[in-house]
Amino acid sequence: MAIRNEYFNLLKHIQIPKEVKVEKLGEDQFVVKVRCNRGGDKLVSIVEAFEELGLNVVRARVCCNHFFAMEAIVVAQDQQTTKTKDVTQAILKAIDKQGG
Repeated sequence: MAIRNEYFNLLKHIQIPKEVKVEKLGEDQFVVKVRCNRGGDKLVSIVEAFEELGLNVVRARVCCNHFFAMEAIVVAQDQQTTKTKDVTQAILKAIDKQGG
């Protein structure tokens, strides 16, 4: 039991490298993968960034056991042309805002 507690204590102090990957699926669809340290309202900030870019979340999976991880499929509203670089930068900014 002591080893288990020590393991979980160590996990709290591990710094997860910030990682954002955005891939274009089609004309107006993207797969977005995010991984970073836990804490703050990262999910809310990321969804707000999607909203500002005019992206709708079609499907998302989020996990925050030992670090924050998200995989989402987003679609541009009204056939807007959005670049993967723009999506990546907006997400990085949202994560940094939350102490990423």
